[in-house]
Amino acid sequence: MKWLSHRNAQPLVYVAMIASIGLQIAWLVQLFDAQKLQVKRDLDQAVANAARMSEYLSVAPGHENNANFKSFFLSPQWLQLKQAYTQMRHMGIMSRFESSFRNDSTQIKIALRIANNSSAPKKARKISILDDGETMESVIKEDRRDLIRMDSLVKLECERQKINEDSFYILYDYMTGKPGSRENWIRSKNADYKSEHFGYNLNFFIHSYQLVVPSLTKTLFYRMRYYLGSSFAMILLTGLAFWFLFKVMRSERFYTNARLAFTGNMTHELKTPVAVIEAALDSITRYELANDPIRMDHYLKISKNEIHRLNQIIDKVLNLEQLDNGNINLRMELYDIQQGLESVVLSMRLRENSGLVKIDYQPSEDPCFVNGDPVHLTNVFYNLLDNAIKYSGSKPVIKVSCKCTTSHVLIMFQDNGPGIENIYRTRIFERFFRIPENPDIHNVKGTGLGLHYVKEIINRHGGKIEVSGILGQGTLFTIYLPAYDEI
Repeated sequence: MKWLSHRNAQPLVYVAMIASIGLQIAWLVQLFDAQKLQVKRDLDQAVANAARMSEYLSVAPGHENNANFKSFFLSPQWLQLKQAYTQMRHMGIMSRFESSFRNDSTQIKIALRIANNSSAPKKARKISILDDGETMESVIKEDRRDLIRMDSLVKLECERQKINEDSFYILYDYMTGKPGSRENWIRSKNADYKSEHFGYNLNFFIHSYQLVVPSLTKTLFYRMRYYLGSSFAMILLTGLAFWFLFKVMRSERFYTNARLAFTGNMTHELKTPVAVIEAALDSITRYELANDPIRMDHYLKISKNEIHRLNQIIDKVLNLEQLDNGNINLRMELYDIQQGLESVVLSMRLRENSGLVKIDYQPSEDPCFVNGDPVHLTNVFYNLLDNAIKYSGSKPVIKVSCKCTTSHVLIMFQDNGPGIENIYRTRIFERFFRIPENPDIHNVKGTGLGLHYVKEIINRHGGKIEVSGILGQGTLFTIYLPAYDEI
C-alpha cells in the first residue's frame, strides 16, 4: 500500500475525524429536535390535565361522591369535546352552551348554528346569562380564584413532567379572543412553546388560558445530559485515538529518518577507524617500517587508538541494546564520583593533547560517594565530556565540577559551544535524535545514541539530568545522583 504514505494518511485522518465529529453533531441535532417535540407534547398534556382538573373542581362541590360525574368531567373525551367547541366559536359559527347541575343529574347543552350561504355572517351578539344571585363582581372574583387554581395546577403538572422552565400565561377574552395583556402577547411571538386556549371554569366563561414558555433549552439539555455526555466522551476518545495515531505516525517517520541517518553516521564512524588502520598497516608494509622501529611504533599507536575507538562505538551500541531489552545488570557498589571524574578528565586531556582543548576540573572539598555502577557511570562522564568537546567549536573550554549536599551529588559539565534551543532540550535524550544542522554550527558526526544512554543510566541510578544555558553562550548539563546513605 504505497499510496498510504504519511503524506496521504494525514489528510485521510483529518477527514475521518471531521466526519466523525460531524456525524455526532448531526445525531445530536436530530435528537435535540426530537426531544423538543416531545417536551412540547408533554407540556400540551400538562396544560390539558390542569384544565380538565380545574373545570372539574369548578363544578365538583356537591357531587364529590358521584363516580359518573367525576369520570365524565375528568375524561379526555370531554376535554376534546370542550376544546373543539371553544375553537369553533371563532370560525364564524354561532354557538350556545348551557349547563345545569342538579343533585340527580347534570345537563349540558351545546348548540351550533352554521350559515348555508357563502356571504359574510352577521356579527352575532355574545350573551352570558348569570345564575340567580350572581353578579358580575362575584363572577370576576371567582374567575380570579379559578385562574390562580388553574395556574397552580399547570405548574404542578409541569413539575411532574420534570419541566422546570420560566413561563407565564396569557388571558384571552372568551367572547372576543383578544389578549388581556398586549405586552405578554408580544413576548409570546418568539417563544419556544405556546399552548392552546383552555377554559378553566364550567359555570361561566370570561377568560381562556394559554401557557407560554419562552425557552425550553434548560429542559432539553437536562433530558439530553446522558446523550451529550456520551457523545462528548465519544468525540474526546476519537480525538485522542487520532492524536495517538498522529503521534505514532510522526514517531515512525522520525525514527525511520533517524535510523537512516544513524546508518549513514554509523557507517562513517566505523569506516573512518577502519580506513585509518588500513592505511597505517599499508604504510608499514609498503615502506618496510620494520627497519624503522620509531615510525612503525607511531603507526602501531595510531592503529591501536583507532581500534580502541572502534570498540567504544560497538560497546555504545551494545549497551543501548541491552538497556532496551532489560538485559543490562548494574553492579552497585560504593563509588567515589570525584575519582571517576578525575580519571575521565585525565584520559580526555591525554587524548586531546593538541593544546586547543582546555578542561577545567573543580572538585568538591567534601568526599562525594554514591551507590552506583563504576563502569556505566564512568561511561556517562566520558560521553558528556566528549560531547562538550565536539560541540564547542575550534577552541573548547570545558568546566567540570562536583558538589555534594546531604541528599544528592551534583555533577556539572559546562561548555562554550553554541548552546541548545529550548525546543530541543528534552528531545536530545531521545534515541537517534540529533539537533538539525545549522550553518553556524560545525557539522559534527555522531550516532545520536550517547545522550540517550546517559539518561537511561542516570535514571537507573535513581537520578536525573537537566539541561540549561543561554543560546550562543554554551550548555550546562547537570546530573543529580542520590548521595550514599550508610543507613
